[in-house]
Formats: sequence, C-alpha cells, structure tokens
Amino acid sequence: MALKRLRLIQRRKALGYTQEDLAGRLGCERTTIIRWERAETEPQPWLRPRIAQLLHLTAEELGDLLADVADVPDQRDGFTLVSSVPLDFSLSAAHTVRVMEGFSAHDIASRREALAGLAVMTGVALVQPVRQWAASLTLLAGSPPGAGADEVSELEQAVTLFRRWDASGAGGLRRKAVVGQLNAIAESLGESHPPQITRRLFQVTAELAQLAGWMAYDQGLFGIAQRYYLLALHMCREGMSPGLGAKVIGDMTQLSTALGNYEDSLMLVHTALYSLPRHASALVRCELLGLESRAYAQLGEREAAHAARSAETCVAIYDEAPAEPAPDWIHYMNQAEADCLVANAYIELALHATERSRWQDYAAKAEVHSLRARQARGDGYVRSRVFDEIRLAKVRLGQREPAESAAVAMNALQIAAETRSSLLVDWFLHFDRALTVRHPDVADVASFHEQLREYLRKAAPARAGDL
Repeated sequence: MALKRLRLIQRRKALGYTQEDLAGRLGCERTTIIRWERAETEPQPWLRPRIAQLLHLTAEELGDLLADVADVPDQRDGFTLVSSVPLDFSLSAAHTVRVMEGFSAHDIASRREALAGLAVMTGVALVQPVRQWAASLTLLAGSPPGAGADEVSELEQAVTLFRRWDASGAGGLRRKAVVGQLNAIAESLGESHPPQITRRLFQVTAELAQLAGWMAYDQGLFGIAQRYYLLALHMCREGMSPGLGAKVIGDMTQLSTALGNYEDSLMLVHTALYSLPRHASALVRCELLGLESRAYAQLGEREAAHAARSAETCVAIYDEAPAEPAPDWIHYMNQAEADCLVANAYIELALHATERSRWQDYAAKAEVHSLRARQARGDGYVRSRVFDEIRLAKVRLGQREPAESAAVAMNALQIAAETRSSLLVDWFLHFDRALTVRHPDVADVASFHEQLREYLRKAAPARAGDL
C-alpha cells in the first residue's frame, strides 16, 4: 500500500491540470506536486491561497482534501513507500503514526542500496520545519507520562537494551531489530489505550525513532537517518517530550556537520537551545552547547570568540549539573562526552588558526579535554574509545606534530579492528585527508595511509575507493 491524497488528485484532474500544469502556475517543481499528492509533504502556508484559487476551493475545502489521505495499492514493493516524511507538525497524530508504520515497514523490507539513495534535506527546507516544531511546543501541556501497563515497561526496558547494543559498537549491525520494534509499536498506537498509556507509547516510539536514526547515521544512511529524526520530533510532540526533541535536533546538527553543512548546524542547534524548557535535564543543555561550540568553530576564525564562549559554558553547565537521575536517552552524557565535545571545538579552531600563538593556545586546550575524555571513558564504549584516539591524533595535528599524529591514529586503527561503523570510517578518511594534505612528505604519514588502506579492505571494502 502507499499513501495518496486521492480526492486532491481527482480535483486536479477534473479541472484539466496535469502535474506539470499546476506546478507551472504555482511556480514550483513537478516533484513538489508529486510529494503533495503522495502525502509526503504539505504545501507551505503562503502557497495555499493560490492552490485553493486554482482548484476553485475555499481554504477549508482545500484543508479537507489535504487531510484526506488514503492507502492505495502500490505496484512497486507492496509496502508503504514514503520517500519523505511530513514536514508539517500540525498534522494529526493518527496521520504521522501511519507514516511511521509505513516508513519503518519499507525500511525493514528494503536493501541498503535502496535506503542509501534517499536524498538529504538542507538549508531552509530542513531548518524551517524544525523551527515550526519548536514553535509548536507552546501548545504542549500536561505532566510527564505516569505509570501504566507492564507491557509498556517491558518496551521501555527493551529500548534501554538497544541503546547498550549501540554503545558497544554493535548497534548498527542490529538496526533492523530496532526498526522492527518501532514498526510494532507504531501499529499498536492505532489501537485504543488510556491517555497515560498512549503518552508512554508515544514516548517509547520517539526514543526508538531517535535510536533508529542514530544507527542509520552510524551506517552512513544519512537520508533515512534524517527522516527518522523528523519522525521522532512528531512523536515527541505527541508524547509531550520537548527535552528529547531538543536532543533529536542535536543529532540532526551532527548529521549536518558530517555533511559539511555548517550553517545548517548552527541554525539547528540554536533552534534546539531555544526549544529546550527550563526544567529539562542540564545534560541536554550541556550537549547542545558543545555542538554549538563546534558549529561556530567550523565556520572559521571569525567565530572563534563565540566558539570559545560556548565551549566554556558547556563545561560550566556540566560541572554545575545537579546530581539527579537523568533520562536513559541521555545516559551517555558524562564527563568524557562533555570533554570530547569541547575538544572537538578547540581542535577545529587550532586547525583553522594561522597565527602561531593562537593555534598553540587552542591546541593546548584541546589536548587537556581530549586526554581527560580518554581517561574518563568507561568500559563498554568501544566505538567511543576509537573516537577518543582519532580525536587525540587530530590534537597532535593541530599542534603541528605529524609523526606523533600518525602514530596515535595507527593505534586507533588497531582498536577499531573489530568495530564496524560507517561513522568511524568517515572520521578516519577525513583525518587521513587532513594529515596527508598538510604533511605529504612525512614517512609516518605515508605509513598510516597504507595501514588505513588495509583496514578499509577488511572493514569497509566498498569505501576503499574513497581513500
């Protein structure tokens, strides 16, 4: 089955418009009309009066046609094929649950190649809907979900287990299990439950969607990760979980950073900080400030003062955080994570700086936080330990010590031997490019390059050509 707005399609055809005709009159692309008719996106508010005029409808009648979404047979794969998710956060909970169920079913049934083909939204197309979500938080009311059925408690415990899989570095390999659980809960949301149970189910669905997004991101499936994050925001709204929603936007910030969309990163993290309620966990605010610091740093030396201010505030927030239980979805946010966030920002500043005294100062601060993160890292976080080593290698690069940088990076390769993570591969490749561009004639640099080639041959043969 596939989602379609059949009555909207019928209205267009009754007035003699092709999709190209309507797009031309509205000044948009035919693909935009296709996405509207497939119920993947919503017309922007400023376009709706013109659409209503062309289709000879009142605003209320157009709203009814847009809200009327039906399942129709899809000849391609028998599942709900949704290449995008609703960007309108005023849609009903029932509609977004149906999209969640269909999208996760498509994910389960599809090969990696099909999922990797989903495009990633950037710029206004991404940031504006996220801001709409933040603005919609003023409509939320009520207390956190209370106690309920034992079955919901079991689901919550299952999500905790899935997170520990991810922390151990095995999460990406078991992503389909998480998506399967997400699909089952989305299906159950179509049934009738007491209000408190419904709230808890939306909360669990939001947490699973966030985790599915993170695992997809770790596998290099950026398009599908972004869509799970957007679906998580829909579920956060229904579950009245603005703190988790702000954390999800933080995850979207990291995705934009990985793609080099640094302006998007900064706008997204500002939106997350704006949306965060005062009573939210200090750990969420700490993480967002660390991400803000790095976003500023990646924009170059002109934003160095803002980057340093956000970094120091991140540390202060963590140090002053009350000793109270935190939600499990932010369980990883400890001293090591706070330090590595700040180190990331200072590393970027050190690499961008040209004046000796400045890069020495930034690199020295990056070193302090990197070593502290490395020392504080707990057991069971194999992937994070590899990141700690790559981060330290980048510190040495920022200190203009290429041989030492390469040596630390080779140690990281040894630790990563049994870990499968597309994100780790990306970090190694980006580091290798920075190292070889700056110091192409250093023997240890060449040695690391060859060891990385061997690592890719075993761990990610499809990426060997990226070296």
